[in-house]
Amino acid sequence: MTSGPCYRQERASVFVERRREIALVSCCVVLLVTGLAGAAREIRIIVDNEVVVVKAPALRVEDILKQAGVELQDGDKVTPSLSERMRGKGTITVTRAVPISLSVDGSSVEFRSTGPMVKHVLAESEILLRPEDKVNPGMESGLTPGMSIKVTRVTSEVIVRQVRIPYRTEERPDLGMDRGEIRVLRSGVEGLREQEVRITYEDGKVVNETVISGKVLREPVSKVMRVGTRNPVRTLLTSRGSFRYREVKTMVATAYEPGPTSCGKWADGYTAIGLKAVPGIVAVDPKVIPLRTKLYVEGYGPAIAGDVGGAIKGNRIDLLFETVEEALRYGKRTVKVYILEP
Repeated sequence: MTSGPCYRQERASVFVERRREIALVSCCVVLLVTGLAGAAREIRIIVDNEVVVVKAPALRVEDILKQAGVELQDGDKVTPSLSERMRGKGTITVTRAVPISLSVDGSSVEFRSTGPMVKHVLAESEILLRPEDKVNPGMESGLTPGMSIKVTRVTSEVIVRQVRIPYRTEERPDLGMDRGEIRVLRSGVEGLREQEVRITYEDGKVVNETVISGKVLREPVSKVMRVGTRNPVRTLLTSRGSFRYREVKTMVATAYEPGPTSCGKWADGYTAIGLKAVPGIVAVDPKVIPLRTKLYVEGYGPAIAGDVGGAIKGNRIDLLFETVEEALRYGKRTVKVYILEP
């Protein structure tokens, strides 16, 4: 069956209508896309703890910040990134970097960082920490402008060493030797100890040593010596000659005579040790000056400790004169008594 003229005309009309519909839809799509591209978007910008809302037709984050007048400094962090395009409404966050200094491994560098904590700075700087290393301020400390971060490298090692043990010195007093005289009876010998020691370093410098264990390899031997305690001999020059002495005492001196006025019923002309009672004999306390000791008494002269008296105790001395008048005239005085050498 063959189509007639009317049928062909109807098909042509339908085709024309469809072409018009397609053209209309295409035009609407173009207008819609163009409108979206040119429409201003509402963008929130968070910077320096403030929120700024702008309407920006631009799509790239960098362009939006420029349009908003936000100036970036070295190290500032922008989210999303500057090259990213905004799709519809959105938020841009600018985190300001703060100036800090970082000291580690003998060098120091200054830069800006957004942190927000010390541990983030170390991660950003690719600083690897060992378990013993120290960080000041602490890893969890927040960043502040001008902060100085110090990484101290801590290392340790265990060594074995030998140390000397000092010997003791034993001193034995010797009355037969003058002061200042020393006689070594046995020389001292140092001991020896072996130690296992842990040494701790901070940035290469020793800061601590801990003895882990130790043992004595050789015991020390004490040094033994005699030490003089006797006063050295000195010389006393007087109008009556020179006298050698080791000791001098300051004593209270009184006077007596050999008669019954001073000695009472014991006045027999002799002293307690059997010496004839004449000037030059003095009475002493034997606990202070041994009897028969040769003396030189200031203002009296050479003497010998040859008598005792009931009242002569301690640091007292009684000088013998020939007469009562001489004894009374002498009275009581403070004198120096020189203990002479035999």
